[in-house]
Amino acid sequence: MVRLYGIEPYKIVLVHGGPGAIGALKGFAKELSILTDKGVVEAIQSKYSIAELIEELYYQIRENCVEKVTLIGHSWGAWLVALFAEKYPEFVKDIILVGCAPLEDKYVSEIGLRRVSNLSGEDLALYKRLINNQITDEDMKKIPAMFGKSDNYSLEDEESHRADKTDSEMHNLIWSEAAKLRTDGKLLEVFQKIDSKIYLIQGAYDPHPVDGVRIPLQEYRVSCEVYVLEKCGHSPFMEKYAKNEFYSVLSEIIS
Repeated sequence: MVRLYGIEPYKIVLVHGGPGAIGALKGFAKELSILTDKGVVEAIQSKYSIAELIEELYYQIRENCVEKVTLIGHSWGAWLVALFAEKYPEFVKDIILVGCAPLEDKYVSEIGLRRVSNLSGEDLALYKRLINNQITDEDMKKIPAMFGKSDNYSLEDEESHRADKTDSEMHNLIWSEAAKLRTDGKLLEVFQKIDSKIYLIQGAYDPHPVDGVRIPLQEYRVSCEVYVLEKCGHSPFMEKYAKNEFYSVLSEIIS
């Protein structure tokens, strides 16, 4: 399933995070199509393994796009677009990683420290269930509000960016598989094989440290153009003070 914004040809494909935050980029997709005057595909994930998600994205792009696309992945979606670009380079012009998680385990502890400092009570208990892959469907409904407190600087208009549906089974299965790719070093190997140009846009207040992506890529001699947005957390398209700069950077890259 996809949602289409703007008019053909569709040259931009947005890939949501979570895993399991289904439809969370609808507001982003709509705004981006208007600001760039380009057709945008919002790819909706529905599968329960990484291999299946890659193939699902393949069919979504093949059926809706006639040229190489700019792939924009948010959070977990940043990893998925990289995995796709490595397997299907013929479909990809470039990839843009937004709010990307660290590519090596040694940076992961910093995420938790940053988040925990912003949480308390039930929000803190929910976060602990999340990192232990013990969340329920009821928990999934509460996660966006929790991350709103732990991951961002100053949000605006959260409602238009809220996920249509959350899937705890998808989250637990996909993230367990993805985390193992990082631990085994296979994720970084994927980035080494990508032919298309790579961009990283990260908020300075994102709990996911920008160095957790930038430094491993440098050490593996992977070229990546990095933009760090001040007064910005994990979701730049929702941030009051960074939103305009975020769309300006995106427009420059896409054009």
